[in-house]
Amino acid sequence: MSSQHWDEKAFCESYCSTWEISHDQVHYGWLAPGENQLRLIDIDLANANVLDIGCGMGENLIALARQGANCHGIDISGYMLERARQNMSRYSDEIDHIHFKQQDMRQTDFFPGVSFDLILSAYSMEYLNSTQELKDLLYNLFKRLKPGGVLIFCFSHQLQHFRHNMLANASSKTGDDDFSTLIYSFRDVVTTLSEVGYLIERVVEQGTRNPSRLSYEDALGFPYHFHRDKNPCHPQFDSESNKTPHTIIYKARKLDTHGLEQDHQLNFHYDQQQVKIWGQNRSITRSTPFMAANKELIAHQLAPKDAVVGLCEVLAITVAESDLMESGDTVLTIDLDGSQSQLMVNNNCVQALVHRKLLDAELTPSYERSVFSAADEIESGLYIKRIDPIYGEMDRIFPRRRPGILVFINGEEPAHGTIGLEDISVTPGDHIQVIYIATSWGKQWRPKKKGEQQMDLF
Repeated sequence: MSSQHWDEKAFCESYCSTWEISHDQVHYGWLAPGENQLRLIDIDLANANVLDIGCGMGENLIALARQGANCHGIDISGYMLERARQNMSRYSDEIDHIHFKQQDMRQTDFFPGVSFDLILSAYSMEYLNSTQELKDLLYNLFKRLKPGGVLIFCFSHQLQHFRHNMLANASSKTGDDDFSTLIYSFRDVVTTLSEVGYLIERVVEQGTRNPSRLSYEDALGFPYHFHRDKNPCHPQFDSESNKTPHTIIYKARKLDTHGLEQDHQLNFHYDQQQVKIWGQNRSITRSTPFMAANKELIAHQLAPKDAVVGLCEVLAITVAESDLMESGDTVLTIDLDGSQSQLMVNNNCVQALVHRKLLDAELTPSYERSVFSAADEIESGLYIKRIDPIYGEMDRIFPRRRPGILVFINGEEPAHGTIGLEDISVTPGDHIQVIYIATSWGKQWRPKKKGEQQMDLF
């Protein structure tokens, strides 16, 4: 991805002098209905964290901030952000500060420690270089969304391109090298959203009839319209615009399961001596109390069924507002191939909160890096290798078994363990459990999906 003409002052000024965009409602397609009519945003905006990818002159963020949202925006163009800050200053008595940052959308380290209720993007993702970059971006945005959070984005409709018959099932670059965009096929976008873990809720196509004939007064009915006497639409475009939509909007949601539908992976029922893990009811055959750091814990042995033979709840936290910290990082010491190294993680990520709570309980965690497959790539994430002195006690109670540590959020392991806990922000009300498990020896102790089981046959 390059900034193309967006890093040129003259180009940005030409764009700003052509298009007049409302500060009263969220816009999507040009010369097309906005949020007041489409009603795509169904979350409570009061104090909601909102991110706009490619925020331009900040119009959508201003409209949302005026409804009480905490707004953040990134854009690759410093000139557009300069205009955005000027626009924001007009509402200094009405809205709180909007956080702007000049940054490439592919670099998702913006606004660390903030998880978002809503992420928007209007016509920005089409400036990526490939569908793989789109998948990587959607995956990284997925990690920044809160459970139940919404992603809404739009870009040019494939039917508007003269090669639309060739784009039916394959995305392709269009335009020249100086100003090219990526036209996405339906198949590529829907497949990517589904593979990452989003639930697709709505797809909206937007079109405009005879756009060159629209007067300024008529155009005012749309939040994204041209300045008076600045209609950029050519009459030759009208016939094509009358036949096909020019913009497509996707609305997707991050499931409450932190991304993958998992059906209440972990439920304890102590009074019934039952535990449900990964959707399987397990009987407890023996409970062994033990002391660790002046705290009594209980290790449960499970009736034989799969590789999990025992477990112990080390820590249970219901996140409170007081657990959130204003800023800063937590320093973790990790083992990298036998040598000690320090890693900084944001204070408000799950990993940092768990670390603080373990130390408060006089328990000592140690960390390593795990490697897993995600988004068609090999990624690494931080994990808790052991917790002392519990490690020794679990080894005594379950000899010759493999110990492991799982962290569940609201009864579920985030995205089957493929998202690092340093990438998940804590949210007040979340219930976090740190579970020591004992398994029979072997790598594959998580239950396999049916597809993986079938592949083993060949």
